Parts: sequence; C-alpha cells; structure tokens
Amino acid sequence: MTPAARRPGVSYGTRRLVGELHERALRAALTSLPSQEPRKYLYDLLPEYPTRAGKGLRPVLCMATCAAYGGSYSDAVQFAAALELLHNAFLVHDDIQDGSSVRRGSAALHVKHGLPLALNAGDALAAQATAVFLRAVRPLRSNVANALLEGWERMVAQTIEGQALDLGWQRDNRADVSTSDYLAMCARKTAWYTTIQPLAIGAVVGSGDVGREAETFRFGWYLGLLFQVANDLDGIGAAGGKDEIEEGKRTLLVVHLLATLTGDDRDEAVRILGLERGARGPGEVARVLELMEQAGSVRHAQAAVRELAAAARAEADQVFRAFPPSEARELLLSISTYVLERHGLLDVETPEPRQAAS
Repeated sequence: MTPAARRPGVSYGTRRLVGELHERALRAALTSLPSQEPRKYLYDLLPEYPTRAGKGLRPVLCMATCAAYGGSYSDAVQFAAALELLHNAFLVHDDIQDGSSVRRGSAALHVKHGLPLALNAGDALAAQATAVFLRAVRPLRSNVANALLEGWERMVAQTIEGQALDLGWQRDNRADVSTSDYLAMCARKTAWYTTIQPLAIGAVVGSGDVGREAETFRFGWYLGLLFQVANDLDGIGAAGGKDEIEEGKRTLLVVHLLATLTGDDRDEAVRILGLERGARGPGEVARVLELMEQAGSVRHAQAAVRELAAAARAEADQVFRAFPPSEARELLLSISTYVLERHGLLDVETPEPRQAAS
C-alpha cells in the first residue's frame, strides 16, 4: 500500500510566535500572583502548574486575534494571563476529580501537597484569574467592558456545566450518550474556554467593537472540538496517569464503541467502564482497546479529526483570509494544523489513498 502523504506542518515562524506569545502571557500571569504569607501552604503552590510546560493555546489565540483585528499583543496580554490562570485552576480541580496522579510530567498538586491544600490553591488560582480579568477591563469603554464581562461569566458557566455532564456520565456509567450529546458537552467543557471565548476576547479588544464578538464563534467551535477529539486519541494508552480508559471517561471513542457493540461484548465494555478506577487495571484497559479496534472506534475518531480540522480551517479562512497579511493572521490560519502537529496527528489527517478494486 502506498504510504500516506504527510500534510506539511506549521512554519518555523508560527511555532516561534506561539512560543513567544505563550511566554509573554505566562510572565504576566506569574507576575500577577501574590508573594506573601502564607507561602508554604498557598502562594508557593500557585505557580507550580503554570510553570510546567503546556500548549498555551488559549492565551495565544487571544493575543493573536487581538493583533489580527487591529490591536497589539500587549493590548490583550492581561486577558491572556487571566485565561492562563483560569485554565490552571481548572487543571488542579480536574486532577482531583479524575484521581490523576501526574500533571505535565510531575506529581499532581493534590498528590504532592495533599487534597485540601491543592483544592484551596485551585480556588485561589480561579479567584486570581477573575481579579486579573477585572483589572484588564476597567480602562475600557463601558460597552466594551460590559460585553467582555458578560462573555467571561458565560464562559465560566458553560465550562462548569460541561464538566458536570462529563463527571455525571462517568459516575452513572451512562451507556446511552450519543455523539451529538458528546460534542455538545465538549463544546461547553472544552471549546468555550479553550477557543471560543479567547477568540472573542481578542476580536473585541483588538477592534474595540462589541459587534465583532460573534465573528469568530464558528471557528472557535470547530477548533475546540478538534482540540478535544485530538486529546481523546492522545489519551488512549497515554503514559503519565491520564489514560482516558483507565479513568472511565466518555470520549468520542467510548461513545462510538458503546453505540456499535452488541450482546456480550457490549455488556463487558459497560461493566469494565463502570468499575472503580483502581479496579480497572491494565488487563481491563487492554480489553477495551481491543474492542475499540474491532468496532472501528479509533478509525471513527480519526475520521472526526479530519472533518473537524477541515471545518476549522474553512472557518478560519472565512474570517481571516481577507485581513491584511501579518504574522498573527498566518498563525490563526494555520492553528488547526498546529493542534494536529502537537498531538502527532498530521498523518491521521491525510488518509491513505484507496486502492482501485481489482
């Protein structure tokens, strides 16, 4: 069979810009953190997750969109810092909720410092994120500030509601979650604060026009779903304690699996997914992976990646192609490919050519 063609990755200039924008937002976020007592039990904990290497997609989207819409990176850096802090607050709580022992190659905060202190540190990061955001909107015109505040409130609510669905489906071992249910949940839990609102903030701050807030919505929707499904594929057999099967998550692969299997195989999959996390060992995980291969669930998720990447790319073209050329515009036009590249999925996006029937 002819090897699949590999889609070219993003340019060196775009990768460099992603790194620079993330670094600027991270510096702003860390600078905003208090340095006072009680350090040992609170403030020394807050920088731990932000200083571990992450993708930085949220602040990068916010700052690049601001620049593309006529502003500067500096105009959006405090908003980007707020998004970065909020993301890390969610990670602290997410690790506690999932029982994950590792985050970004090191011990999860609740493993290292104990659950009570980690939970409190997550609360502090969330509070600090909102404080940074409030300080950033104060100098703006009232209509712009109000639109940004309403967007922030909506984003937080959507994210928490989506997380509740994800956790509830897992707790109740729901076997009837449809693909549309799953994508709607991901749009709330992941896309809203990862892509939709960062893009909207950048558009409003960069243009100074609240009417442009909705222009990037469809792009953010598809890009956020792409990000989540790529994570689903990444989580299959992932090292470092974040294996999605081990956690019993309702990923796109699990949803497809339960919708496809019948009889004893389906009963077995439902039983394994309903076990307590500690009871779902390597043998059970391997069995679910085997069933996924048989049911075509991995291929189904790979096909979804291709469709979502194409849709996100088309929406980016629709919004940004007519903008004046700039490094920020080029970043936004190629960010879907960047997401695939970071997840090692460039080959997945370009399927092997079909052989002619003999």
